[in-house]
Amino acid sequence: MVEKDFIMENEAGLHARPAAKFTKVANSYKSDVYVIKDGKIGNGKSLLSILALGIYKGSKFRVQIVGPDEAEAMFGITKIIDSNFMEDD
Repeated sequence: MVEKDFIMENEAGLHARPAAKFTKVANSYKSDVYVIKDGKIGNGKSLLSILALGIYKGSKFRVQIVGPDEAEAMFGITKIIDSNFMEDD
């Protein structure tokens, strides 16, 4: 299991478009991906599950990954979050 904490920097938060990019990256790995915010756990491979967490600009959240390619998955997910979901805000 690998875990990493993040703070949402995207102006609009984790809304539909960046959440869709997040799930696309998460689904490209075999490992299970979880997003945790305020004690609520969302499935990182489910768009609705992520949107239900209500991650807005400034929100602290944790990504937890469990599985055979967890290190690679964390690298890919960190890359998409650090790139501000490749949006030009």
